[in-house]
Formats: sequence, C-alpha cells, structure tokens
Amino acid sequence: MKHIVILKEKYYNMIISGEKTIESRWSMNKCAPYKKVAVGDELLIKQMGKPVTLTAKVSNVMFFELTPKLVDELRVKYGKQIGTDKKEDWESALNKKYATLVWLKDVKEVDEIIVKRSNGAGWIVCENEQLAIY
Repeated sequence: MKHIVILKEKYYNMIISGEKTIESRWSMNKCAPYKKVAVGDELLIKQMGKPVTLTAKVSNVMFFELTPKLVDELRVKYGKQIGTDKKEDWESALNKKYATLVWLKDVKEVDEIIVKRSNGAGWIVCENEQLAIY
C-alpha cells in the first residue's frame, strides 16, 4: 500500500540527512497510520504545502497503546532515531493514547509529485494504490 506523509520542514530535512530514521505519529484516536501501515509499504514524503519529493519503504513498524512510562521508554530507546530524545520535546506525547513508529529504508529523492491538499491530515492512506495526484 502507498501512503502520503506530510512533515514539517525540520523533520523532512532530518530524513534527507539520515539523522531521522523513524517516523513517529502520536494521537488520541486510532487514526492513520495506526494499524494502517505495514512492512514493505511505500511512503511518499512531502513538506507541508509542497509536492512530494521523497520516497521511502517501511522496514519495520510498531504500534503502541501509551502510558506515561511507555512514552519515556520510547523516548530513551528511539528518541534519537525519531529526531529528539530531549525530555521537554516529548511533553505533548504524554497526553496521547496511541503511537506508531515507522522505520524508513531506501529513502530517495524523486521528481516532484503534486498531490491533492490533505485538509490538515498529516498522513493519508492511499486505498487500492490510488493516489490523489494531479
């Protein structure tokens, strides 16, 4: 399956540099990518407001129902790969109920792919391999 992943510029650049190798998503509800992404899936990665310019494959994925203790364990174990292990950067995660960690491999820059606006969604599952491409 394919997914469109929308990121802030900081995290997008960390993926390009290889500093960020795990994409994490935290939520109050069981929304995508929670239980919707799998090993082998293709990610089309873009910065907010810009076209897709990166692709990656999912090499591993883990789903969690969170507790404050588990959030801290995830920070210590995976924080650097996610983009930060500073405790203060994880404060908002303490208020979430679910998390998805997605390991990235084969990250590649690609020619621009224009996709429809996400209307605020940070992750879009492309059902039946169909993309919202113009």
